[in-house]
Amino acid sequence: MSGRMAFLSLAVGLAIVASSAWAAVPMGPAMPILEKGQWAVGVEYAYGDADLTAKGTGVDSIVDGPSERYRDKFTLSGMKTNMIFGRIEYALCKDWDVFVRLGVADADAGISGRDADFDGGFGFSGGLGTRATLYRSGPWQIDGLAQVTWVNPDDSRLKGGSADDYYVGTAKLDYLHSQFALAAVYRAKGWGLWAGPFFQMIDGDLDLDVRYSVGDDAGRSKFSGDVEEKSCFGVSLGADCELTDNLVGWLEGQLTGDSWMIGVGVLIRPDQLLGN
Repeated sequence: MSGRMAFLSLAVGLAIVASSAWAAVPMGPAMPILEKGQWAVGVEYAYGDADLTAKGTGVDSIVDGPSERYRDKFTLSGMKTNMIFGRIEYALCKDWDVFVRLGVADADAGISGRDADFDGGFGFSGGLGTRATLYRSGPWQIDGLAQVTWVNPDDSRLKGGSADDYYVGTAKLDYLHSQFALAAVYRAKGWGLWAGPFFQMIDGDLDLDVRYSVGDDAGRSKFSGDVEEKSCFGVSLGADCELTDNLVGWLEGQLTGDSWMIGVGVLIRPDQLLGN
């Protein structure tokens, strides 16, 4: 099996994992940047803003009153995330890299139509992916990327309303975010530029446990539902540069109809740093 065919097979495998398993997550450089057998370590940071859809069922229990089961659908509006990852990369061959990322992520968002919001701390997150050069002609090349990232912010405190009518509780959010991208890359000595489309799938869970007082009613509401993306397609672009012989840095951005992200990162080759 050729390197390109193996890459495509792995991309399909990642899609199957993601579909059975949310704001954008960083992709890193669009093109492979290592030679066969080389490895690198690095760090990356990303900040994003997105609107997501949540839908599911809940139980509303009024104090000294009945309980009622309900179905609901709403938007997590302006969800902001900070993501910090360490990453390890390895080149299976000249035009094919694989990578693993581990780190932390947080999230805060408003709940549309509820006059409420939540703000979560940093929780453990991670992912894996692969990228390969599919076509090359002179300084131009076409590269592909497939990745899956699990985002798991810490439990959030939810609050809203006013002094007389209020909501207080907790929110728990976690999701898998899979992305599949193609990029046209212009490669010059020591630097590169890329841009291209991507497809994304977000599949997650949201649990809300809220105590409320509205007018003469006081009670507790528990909601459990699924979270998914509002926009499946977007555009990514970025640039990378060899800062030294053993250090590569990059800037990247992503944009969909309901989300955006900016990211920055660096990779270092330990073998070159040690002079091997």
